[in-house]
Parts: sequence; structure tokens; C-alpha cells
Amino acid sequence: MKIRLIIHISGVLLVVLGVSMFITGLMSFLYQEEDFTAFIVAGTLSLILGLLMFFFSRNKRAKATIDHRTAFAIVTFGWFISCIAGALPFYFYARLPALVFADAPQIAASSGNDNSLNDNSLNDNSLNDKLLIDPSDCNADTGLGHEFCSFTNAVFESASGFTTTGATILEGGLWSDPHSRKGGLPHGILFWRALIHFFGGMGIIVFGIAILPLLGVGGMELFKAEVPGPVKDKMAPKVADTARLLWKVYAGMTFFEFLFLLMTGQGAYLAVCHSFATMATGGFSPLASSIETLNSPWSEWIITFFMLLAGMNFSLHLSSLQHRRIQFFKDDEFKFYLFTALTISLVIAVILWIQNGYGFESGLRASLFQTFSIITTTGFSSKDFTLWVMGAKMMLILLFFVGGCSGSTGGGIKVVRLLLMLRLALAEMKRLVHPKGVISTRLSGSVVPVKVINSIAGFIALYLVIYFFSTAILSIAGHDFLTSFTAVGATLGNIGPGLGTVGPAANYNFFSTPIKWLEIFLMIVGRLELYSVIILFTPAYWRK
Repeated sequence: MKIRLIIHISGVLLVVLGVSMFITGLMSFLYQEEDFTAFIVAGTLSLILGLLMFFFSRNKRAKATIDHRTAFAIVTFGWFISCIAGALPFYFYARLPALVFADAPQIAASSGNDNSLNDNSLNDNSLNDKLLIDPSDCNADTGLGHEFCSFTNAVFESASGFTTTGATILEGGLWSDPHSRKGGLPHGILFWRALIHFFGGMGIIVFGIAILPLLGVGGMELFKAEVPGPVKDKMAPKVADTARLLWKVYAGMTFFEFLFLLMTGQGAYLAVCHSFATMATGGFSPLASSIETLNSPWSEWIITFFMLLAGMNFSLHLSSLQHRRIQFFKDDEFKFYLFTALTISLVIAVILWIQNGYGFESGLRASLFQTFSIITTTGFSSKDFTLWVMGAKMMLILLFFVGGCSGSTGGGIKVVRLLLMLRLALAEMKRLVHPKGVISTRLSGSVVPVKVINSIAGFIALYLVIYFFSTAILSIAGHDFLTSFTAVGATLGNIGPGLGTVGPAANYNFFSTPIKWLEIFLMIVGRLELYSVIILFTPAYWRK
């Protein structure tokens, strides 16, 4: 394992994050809000440390190559370092006194608006009662952003952002009014949550691949270790070109969603945050009740459509653009993904119509939105689905074990793995009837190699072992089974909200510090598809 190369590339990641913190700090300056100090300090520390790691680990004599073992280490350590660095703005916001714009929360509350650059206030003075506008007091554990006084909480929020999980430790501070930050956290802090979603969605490591040739290192092994799914195919002759194409499609779809959301009247700030969270399948929203706060059916339909796109294999989007015709229905995984989501949506809609008193359009909209939110592991909520009858909730729990398509920004087991396991089961039944027959498992017309089938079977077995072992730990810690079961599913599957005390209207702050670190580990392990992290704990990895 090439320690020097790991440090070198990790330094690049810290430099990228440091620059991003300065850009977010510029937003804080333009809004004249109190989080400006936190971003400047965090950005300076990240930039200095990143530059030191970069320059002192350079190999001037020869170009470095990335082998399998080094690739796994780079990806794993890169994600952990990114999560730690990404926590600094949260932690410093709670811990450091604001050197400028310290009175921004009071001004926002008393003026009846958020001092926004492009949003209008609702002028609802009733919200001024009992506003949380005091700065955080870490000794008393009170004030705006006091949850971030704990470094564990700050890392949890950062890891949840980068892994696109969308689980939060915030008990307050999210906006109850889509047109105003009255009593809520500043624009910069909430934008940072959305931005790290955006980086984590396609993978900050894949982002780094685009510039690896400039650093004198090859990237294919890194690409294989990072991109979600059991099969990784290059879509261009050079891996850096592949990464750039992926990011162009990703950024382009994000931009189009932003334009559509603008048309619903959200305002540029919320439209950007929700677009980042949708295409990253993350689910962080500046709003306290997520998308429900908007009370906008058009926003729900638009976000549902783009969640569907985000949960698809991005190579299908790229292929359709290159050939200028839709390629989706030639892919077995996409057809199974769409069939599963629409079938469960219809079942939930019928349940909502009959037992929860929803109208036709509202029930269909709520079922489609929540189904695609869970199956793509986005974690948005347009309704508090914990209030639905058990039948509807059980349908959503089933989706915890599905996830998005391979090569998507979604988490979970992935649709293709479940599809291949189902086809393998059918093939085995055929062999019982025709013991001398040559029966193979196919996907989109191609025979799937046995080693891929074995790898998938091993992945699912390992996933379930980690899932149930972690559920047992949470149950032993004193949490009820529903909370334990769905909290593990929501973190390991990068979904965000669960059921019980971790529902869409709740948060994860009540967990103890050791349990939060376990959940941080689960989020990163789930995002990196288990093997990239777990392999580091095997003796064989460390043998020469």
C-alpha cells in the first residue's frame, strides 16, 4: 500500500473542500450572516493542511500507479477525511463567536424577513414568538446550532451529507417558513449541507479522477473502487474522460431541475438546495418539514421525476444523449426498477385512498413521491409517513432492501443485485426440472459470469450480516426494535428517515455518542458498497 500516494490524493480533496468552504463563506458574506467566520476559519485550516499534504507527499521522480489495495485505501480514507473536514464549518459555527454579522439572527427575526437576495417574506409576525435566535451556548446546550457543539454531531451531519444519507441531528434550526430564516440557521450552513450532498452524490473521489492525470497518477482502479454497483464500465477510452462525462450529465440534470423548481416559485436558494439534494439522492432540505413545508404539488411532481432519473444508471442517460434516442427500456435493471417502484406506489396509493382518506391525485402523488424517495434512498418527505397505516409503512420498509440502480447516485443493495438473485433462483429451479440442461443467468441479453453472481451473493450476505448485527447493537443499547431496525436500514442504505423515533419528522440526536459513530461508519460503509471499507479490516489485505 502506497502511503505517500494516499496522503497526496487526500491533500487534493482537502484543497477542493477548503476552496468550497471559501465559496460558501462568500455566500454568508453576501447574506451578511453570522456563519461567515466559521467558513473562513474552516476553509483556511482545510486549505493549509491540504496543501501541506499535497506538496510534502509529491513524487517528482516517476509517475505513480494505483493498485487494488491502494485504491481501496484512498477511497476509504478519502471519505473519512472528507467527512471530518466537512464537519468543521458546523463545529466552528457552534464553538466560535461570530466576528462579523453577529446580530444577523435578531435582524432576520425582528425585520420579518430573512434579508434574502431573492426571496420575499410572508410577514407572519406570529412566528416571532419564542424564536431560537440566540447564539449557541455549548455549556448550557442551548441556542441556535447548539447541536454542533458536539464534534460527533458535526461529523454525523457531514457524513450524512457526503454519503447522501440525509439523516440529521438537528432538533431545531431548520426553516418553518420557506420564505424566511426567522429563528433558523443561516443560509451558508444549510447550503453547505446541500453542497456536500452534491459532492457526495457522484462521488468526490470520482471528481478527483478527472484531475488525477494532472497529478501523474492513473485512475481506473480508483474508479472501480468508488462507483456504486457491481459492474463498472468505462464510457470513454480514458477514465478521466469517463469521470468528466459523468459529472457533465450529473450537473446538467441538476441545472434543469433547478430551472423547473424556479418555475414553482421556490426562489433560487431553495431551488438550488433541493436540486442538489435530489440529484445526489440525499434529502437534506433547509425546511423543517422537508418538501411538505412548500405545500406545492408541482414541486412534488418535479422532484419525484428527478428522483426517478437520479436512481437510474447514469450510463443510460449518457448513452441516450450520445445516440439521441431513449435507451432505457433496453436495460433489464431499469425495467425492474421502474416496475418495482410503480407497483409499490400503486399498492400504497390504494391503501391511502381506502384507509387514510386521501383523494385520488393527492394519494397518488404522495405514494409516488415517498416510494421514489425511499427506493432511490433520497429521503425527502412530502408527508409524515409514520402517520400512515401499517400496510403502507410495510411497503416502504420493503424498499429499504432495494436501493437505486447500479451506477446511480442512490444507495442500498441496488436493483441489479436483487434482479440477478431472483433470476439465479429461477435458473436453479429450472435445473431441478432439467438437470442436464445448460441454463445460464442473463441480464439485458448477456450471460452474467459466475464470478459476478458469486460476488453479488457474497455482497448480499455481508450486507445482511452487518444489518442484523448493527440492529442487535442498537436494540441492546435500549432502543425499540422498529427504531433500531429502520435506523440501521436508513444509515447503511443511505436513506435518511426511518420509522419509530427516527421518522421524517424526527432526528438522530437522541442516540448516544458510540451509537452515532456506529451510524457514521454504517453510512460510509453503505456508500462505498461494503467491500471497499470492510476489506481494510481483513488480515489478507495487510499481507505483502
